[in-house]
Amino acid sequence: MPDLPVITRPRTALLCVCLIAAPLAETVEQLLSPLTGGSTADDLAAIAAAPERFLLSVLIGLLATALLLPALLGLAHRTSERSPLLALFASIAIGASLLGFAGVRMSQGFEYAFATGGASPATAAAQFEAAIAAPIGMVMTIAFLAGTVIGIVLLAIGLWRSRRVPVGSIILLLLFPVADLTAPAPAGPVISHLILLAALTWMAIALLRTAPARRAVHASAPADPRRAHTTTGG
Repeated sequence: MPDLPVITRPRTALLCVCLIAAPLAETVEQLLSPLTGGSTADDLAAIAAAPERFLLSVLIGLLATALLLPALLGLAHRTSERSPLLALFASIAIGASLLGFAGVRMSQGFEYAFATGGASPATAAAQFEAAIAAPIGMVMTIAFLAGTVIGIVLLAIGLWRSRRVPVGSIILLLLFPVADLTAPAPAGPVISHLILLAALTWMAIALLRTAPARRAVHASAPADPRRAHTTTGG
């Protein structure tokens, strides 16, 4: 049986589009962002100097976040046949991470407002830090950081057990949070998201290549002779 074209597997095709588009959009966001990775006052001064550029980068980042949710949950679903409980916990952690990330996105709106509100960088920085230090802001930050690390580790284990994607892509996926949390800005976020783009693109290509072969093998598998005998015998 020939390989099934992508158009006959819309869910796989849609998952692969999300897997590639989400980290690509996040990489573009990091390249566009004027943030320096220095102090809060420095970042707010950079936003005030290029508000349109910052706003565009955040809007692209919002698109990336929206695409990342189905991308990661879709990967978790692909591991559920082999590791259902692990896939469930990975999905919960990923959901918590992206919920926290939504809070981070909201804080970027506060950054824009404080930076363009006319106050001095020092005053705006003090107001912004007080806003994100509130209990809700802290909960969102913790959910984002803890959910990201736990979710990616659980997802990587599930993917390794499922044998659906190359081991190299799983290693790159595990390197992403390490690079994102440790590499210095402004180059660090770009490098970490390039790693994520490479990992998820590699996985997307693997899913597109292996899914038709698995279906073909399943469709062409010989019938069980005992079942055929039972059916014939009535």
